[in-house]
Amino acid sequence: MQPKALERQSWPIIDNVVAPLADWWRRNATIRENLDDLEAFGPAEMARMAQDVGIPASELRELARHCSDAADLLERRLEALGVSASELAKTAPAQLRDMERLCTLCQSKGRCARDLGADPSDPVWRQYCPNEQSLVSLAREGLER
Repeated sequence: MQPKALERQSWPIIDNVVAPLADWWRRNATIRENLDDLEAFGPAEMARMAQDVGIPASELRELARHCSDAADLLERRLEALGVSASELAKTAPAQLRDMERLCTLCQSKGRCARDLGADPSDPVWRQYCPNEQSLVSLAREGLER
């Protein structure tokens, strides 16, 4: 008889404690690395980099405090509105980057994730989303095409 190697056995302590702790550790290690890399630059170079991307140096530091998946909710919201993130990246990359920046720095991520999970079509997100105007405009443009 063949062992059931492909069947995943449930280990609650691993699923509920160890895996989330390992994820948290990896995310924090990435953030520390990002901040260390950024702090290796002097103030003048930091100001130049911030100017190149069109944001204050303080915001550049704040963005470095987040992982690369910090704007994933934006992609889910775009999808819920029928807007293609990949198409937007081709046609309006600067607008997408600005929306990603706002999403990354947003203080309502938990609420947004819950709302997206419960009912992506519920317009309640419009009350707190910093990208509300852009998202509504993009959705409207998509419907007019």
